[in-house]
Amino acid sequence: MPSSSKPKVLLFDIGGVCVVSPFQAILDYEKANNIPTGYINFSISFSKPNGAWQKLERGELPLDSNWFAAWKKDIQSPKSWEAYHKKKVDQSGYNALPPIPDVKVDDLYWTMMGISRQPDPHMAPALRKLKESGRWRLAALSNTSIFPPGHPFNEPRPGDIKDVFDVFISSAHVGMRKPDKIIYDFTMQKLREKWPEADIQPGDIVFFDDIGENLKMGKSVGWRTVKVWLGKTEDTVKELEKITGEQLSGDARAKL
Repeated sequence: MPSSSKPKVLLFDIGGVCVVSPFQAILDYEKANNIPTGYINFSISFSKPNGAWQKLERGELPLDSNWFAAWKKDIQSPKSWEAYHKKKVDQSGYNALPPIPDVKVDDLYWTMMGISRQPDPHMAPALRKLKESGRWRLAALSNTSIFPPGHPFNEPRPGDIKDVFDVFISSAHVGMRKPDKIIYDFTMQKLREKWPEADIQPGDIVFFDDIGENLKMGKSVGWRTVKVWLGKTEDTVKELEKITGEQLSGDARAKL
């Protein structure tokens, strides 16, 4: 993040930044079921731009049994498994292609969604302090999915982290997803509409995300970016303190 000037907008991803990462649920599932570490995320990436996961996050497919079947097909694609295994061969010298792992996609998905409803223990309090200060424009840009009607995850919760944001852009509701440039342009438009008096330019935004390709696109459109590492949101809070000059952590020695 080259600029040291105070940003006009703090823009946050949700999963893995403001709430517990669904990636942790994937890692736990892989470990518990003897699936090679990283394969499930690899299969999601391998299926882009029009795999089941991407279509769900653009709101193009409903979250139903047909979608789960499509996602399972993507995860258990022989081409995906072979490509992943070839990568492992290149890195580790493996030479035998094992059977494609069986993934219980319903269980995995709902575990991911369940864990990502838990506020991050470091970032969530920091965000609330920023909100309470009244000194910062807070916005969110998140890849999301739309739960089926009547599902309990649709029910609002007291103290939902979404409440701290003045602008909340949900991929499944706007029909676009990160890292496609169109949703970054859309976000700029919405931020300027919300705060026309601020004359917001791309360099006035600091964008926090846990996925490299999302940050790469953010940087390409001129945003300042901060990578949030899995399990290291306490470090992100320290970075946020440096950026804002606010006391956000429980450490009284944090720089103001």
